[in-house]
Amino acid sequence: MKRKILYLCLGLLLASSVRAQKHTVSGYVRDASNGETLIGATVLVQGTTNGTSTNVYGFYSLNLEPGIYDLVFNYLGFGEEIRTVDLTTGNQKLEVELMEEGAELEEVVVLAKKEDQNVTNLQMSVERLDMSTIEKLPTLLGETDVLRSIQLLPGVTTVGEGAAGFNVRGGSIDQNLVVLDEAPVYNSSHLFGFFSVFNPDAVKGVQLYKGGIPARYGGRLSSILDVRMREGNNKQFEMQGGIGTIFSRLALEAPIVKDKSSFLLAGRRSYIDVLAAPFLNDNLSDTKLNFYDLTLKTNYKFSEKDQVFLSA
Repeated sequence: MKRKILYLCLGLLLASSVRAQKHTVSGYVRDASNGETLIGATVLVQGTTNGTSTNVYGFYSLNLEPGIYDLVFNYLGFGEEIRTVDLTTGNQKLEVELMEEGAELEEVVVLAKKEDQNVTNLQMSVERLDMSTIEKLPTLLGETDVLRSIQLLPGVTTVGEGAAGFNVRGGSIDQNLVVLDEAPVYNSSHLFGFFSVFNPDAVKGVQLYKGGIPARYGGRLSSILDVRMREGNNKQFEMQGGIGTIFSRLALEAPIVKDKSSFLLAGRRSYIDVLAAPFLNDNLSDTKLNFYDLTLKTNYKFSEKDQVFLSA
C-alpha cells in the first residue's frame, strides 16, 4: 500500500513538471525589400495580450506553454503578418519578413485613464528615433543631422548656438556617452561642432537614455546616446546619394553572400573651402575649411544564433 502511494506521488510530481515546462519560439523580423532587421517590431499571440518586441538586433524570443499558436507580427509602416507555430514538440525558430505598406489612419480618440494603469515596461526615460522620423525634423541648411535632431527632445538642450553638442537635464557635455554599434565615440562632431560625424545614409536609428541607464554602458552622469548603423541590403545592390548646400554624400550597399552577408559603404565631403575661396585673402588661402568622413559596415550570419559585424 505504501509503495502504491509513493508511485502515485511520483506520478503527480512528474505530471506537474511536464505541465510547467515551456517552449520558446524565436527569430528575426526583417524588411522584405532589403533584409534589414526591424527594431521594436511587436510579436503578439493572437487574441491575447501576451507578446514581446524585437531588440536592437531585430531578434525576438517568446516563452509559451506547449501548443499551437497564431503569432501576429507588426511594425509601423509595414503590413501585418500572421504565422502559425507548433510548440507541442519543442522550441521553434521562426524568421519573418514584413512588406512595407502605407495605411490610412483612422480617427484617434484620447481618453484619460488611471495613473500607471497601462505601465508595461520598467525602462523609463528612453527616447527612440528611427531615420524616417529624424528626416522629418527641422534641419540646419537642409542637412539631416542625428545630434541636432536629439536637441529637439524633451530635457535636451544645445551647448551653444549652431553647435551639435547637447546637454541633458542640466548636465554638461562631457557627462554624455555616445556609442556607435556599441563602440564609444569620443569626437562626435565636424567643423567646430556644427555637424555630427554620423552619416544619415548609414544610420538605422538612435536611442537616448536620459535616466535608468543600463549597466552594460558603464557609468555616465547624464545620458547615453546609442547609435545603430544599418547592416546593408542583403538582397540586391543599391546606391543612393545627394547634393546639399554644405556637403555631398554617396552610399553603396550590396550582398556579399545573399541573405547571409552584406556591406554598407557611405561617404560624404563638404565643399565649404571651394565656396569660401573667393572671399579669403592671401594670408588665409591655405586654410582647410572642409571635412569628410567614410563609414563602413559589413556583417556575416553564421547561424540563427551567431552573427559577426564590423563597423568603422
